[in-house]
Amino acid sequence: MYPYRLDNTPRQPGEDAAPDAARSTPRAAPDAARSTAHTAPVAPPMAAPLPMTAHPAPKPGRARRSATAALVTLALVGGTIGGGAVGATAATRWLAPQPTTAIVAQSQAAQAQSALARPVSTGAGPAAQTTAGAVYRAVGPAVVQVVVAGRQAPGAQGGTPGGSGSGVVVDAHGLILTNNHVVEGARAISVRFASGDTREAQVLGTDRGNDLALIKVDLPANVPVAALGDSDGVQPGDLAVAIGSPFGLDKTVTQGIISAVNRSWSPGDGRARQGLLQTDAPINPGNSGGPLLNANGEVVGITSMIESPVRGSVGVGFAIPINTAKRLMPQLEAGAKLEPVWLGIAGQALDATIARDQGLSIQEGILIASVVPNSPAAQAGLRGGQGQNERIPRGGDAIVAVDGTPIKDMPGLAGQLTGKKPGDTIQLTVSRGGAQQQVGVTLQAWPRETP
Repeated sequence: MYPYRLDNTPRQPGEDAAPDAARSTPRAAPDAARSTAHTAPVAPPMAAPLPMTAHPAPKPGRARRSATAALVTLALVGGTIGGGAVGATAATRWLAPQPTTAIVAQSQAAQAQSALARPVSTGAGPAAQTTAGAVYRAVGPAVVQVVVAGRQAPGAQGGTPGGSGSGVVVDAHGLILTNNHVVEGARAISVRFASGDTREAQVLGTDRGNDLALIKVDLPANVPVAALGDSDGVQPGDLAVAIGSPFGLDKTVTQGIISAVNRSWSPGDGRARQGLLQTDAPINPGNSGGPLLNANGEVVGITSMIESPVRGSVGVGFAIPINTAKRLMPQLEAGAKLEPVWLGIAGQALDATIARDQGLSIQEGILIASVVPNSPAAQAGLRGGQGQNERIPRGGDAIVAVDGTPIKDMPGLAGQLTGKKPGDTIQLTVSRGGAQQQVGVTLQAWPRETP
């Protein structure tokens, strides 16, 4: 199965149009297909659970990508405290401070202390008959369509005419959270509100590794601010409601459940994402950047991508936990342009069987299978294994510690690199030829194109 971005950006020139082409997140529809009808009156959210609908299962026989695959390429989000990444191939790329009062709080008490945020208001009108309906009526007015024009994607042969994604208002000063891939490379960005109002937007800050962007608009009157929940408290089986503009169809609401938490998933671009929320709530191209909400109408995630053999939902979607966004928002509001860092290795977690096969005296660490040419690892002199026909090439270095902290597997290595940024130097403890040595590696920003 294959990943798609969830914005509605038309394909770049030369992009494979076949269903099996791997894309980093779904794309968007033409502007003409978008509606600006007004929303229904706001209603308080309900807590009653809803019956779940079944979604088509992925086609059998397709290999699933995972951050636990035998060979992985390592990258990490720079400048953050919580998002590590381990990729799935040797040659490619991807995968915080306390929130301030400028961020929408997680409770009414915290909201009362914030001068910049206010909770979603309620209004008169017929009571919603379902939890999803109540959530939609309460939060829908805070969800926007993000329309971009003149996109020039990195590495593209030419600009695309435009596309769209989604976003959510998170601050009464006009701050809107969306995905980085929705706004990346755009020359002009506008935001369409549920009321039909349109405003020009400016990008304040971006995080390419976590696929987040914070944009700002002159907020129209009576637009509510979405309350941000606590994604650390989300559990599998919890109700999940997605609101956005799939295929340019604004003000679309879908429901499902949280299928998994702390999910590691590799979309095939070499950077595995970690710590994601997985949901079966239908999300499609155009949902990118929109909110994933709980039964109380609180944002618990920002939808980002799906895994699908077709360009649409099959019930496997992923969202960035809102706690990640909350920790990053002070940096993004201050104008940070956060980049994932690049180590440039493909490796395998050691165990007793692999250690015995490789003739190693150690049984924990990361065995380097290969090193990407001209990568930080290559420049530091790290060595990969030999033997192209072997599942795990023999004789590579084994990384056993980062800055003195022992590591056992790729998630542990990623965790030790969390918070690093391009230009930072790390000290790796490496086992080579039965002896340990220290190797300094200066990290770089992950290249936008596969080396």
